[in-house]
Amino acid sequence: MIDTATRALLSLGCFVAAGSALMLPVTDAGTGERVVSILALLLGLGIVVGSVVVRRLSFRRRHRDDAMSDLIDDPVVTTKENP
Repeated sequence: MIDTATRALLSLGCFVAAGSALMLPVTDAGTGERVVSILALLLGLGIVVGSVVVRRLSFRRRHRDDAMSDLIDDPVVTTKENP
């Protein structure tokens, strides 16, 4: 579920960042449109960075859990006691 959510956020962040980057050359300096475009660009980049960090952390956690399951799931060998 985290993979799907981070993938969706990554797509959203790329969409917002690309759209605002395309708007920067069109807007005039010192106008409200330029300020909104810059804020949207920063927001989009923040979403992209955040989703990449969460994806990497979840991958590392999943990898660690898989490695630990190999150690935990060893078969238990019982010994016979001498009568």
